[in-house]
Amino acid sequence: MLLEQIASLGFMGWPLAIISCISVALILERLITFVMLPSLDNKSMQTLLNEVRGCSNCNNSQNKLCKNLVAGKGVRKGIAILLSHNDCHKEMREEVAGLWLLKQKNALHAWLKPLMLIGILAPMLGLLGTVLGLIGMFQGISEIQGPVTPDVLAGGLWEAMFTTAFGLMVAIPSLAAAHSFGIWANHYVSKLEFALNHANLLLEGLKMNDDGIAINQETGICPEAVAA
Repeated sequence: MLLEQIASLGFMGWPLAIISCISVALILERLITFVMLPSLDNKSMQTLLNEVRGCSNCNNSQNKLCKNLVAGKGVRKGIAILLSHNDCHKEMREEVAGLWLLKQKNALHAWLKPLMLIGILAPMLGLLGTVLGLIGMFQGISEIQGPVTPDVLAGGLWEAMFTTAFGLMVAIPSLAAAHSFGIWANHYVSKLEFALNHANLLLEGLKMNDDGIAINQETGICPEAVAA
C-alpha cells in the first residue's frame, strides 16, 4: 500500500519519501534533545546561585563545596568551568565562559539548517514532480486517437497536483520545527548566559541577590533599605 502511494507521486515520489523520513528523524532527535535539557526555572537558578555564593571563596573546582557543581550537567558544568578558573582575571573567565556558551549554542542549533534545507527543497521537488506529471499527461493525450474525456485529464492532474501537495506537507512541519527549535535554543542560551554572568560577578566578591540588588555582607539586606 505504501509503495503504491509513493509510486502514485510519479518520478519525484522516492526523493520526497526519503527527505520526509529524514525530516521526521531530525525533528524527533531535536525534540528529545531539548526535552532532556536540565531545567533553568527560577527555583533551580536560585538554588544554583546560592551554591555559587558558597563557593565564591574557592581557589579551584576541587573544593568540597563545589564538587556538586563540577559533577553537574548543563549550566552547572559551565559554572564549574568558571570555578576552575577562579584564580584568573574576570576577563579571562569571561573568555572561557564565552567559548563554553558557543559550544552549547552550536550543539543546540545542530541539524536545524538541514531541517530548513528540507523545508526549502520539498516544495521545489513537489513542483518539479507536478511539472513532469503534466508533461507526461499531455504527452499521453497527444497519443490518444479519439476524443479526450474528462477522466483522462483528471487522472493526470490528480497525480501531478498530489506531488506538490505532498511536498508542502513535508516542507511546512520542517520549517516550523526548525524555527521553533531555533527560538527555543536562543531562549535557553540566553538563560545560560545570564547564569554565567551572574556567577562570574559573584566570584568577583560582589554581594547581591538574584535580582542584582547589592546586599550588605553583615546584615544581609540592601543598604538603601537600611538608610530608609
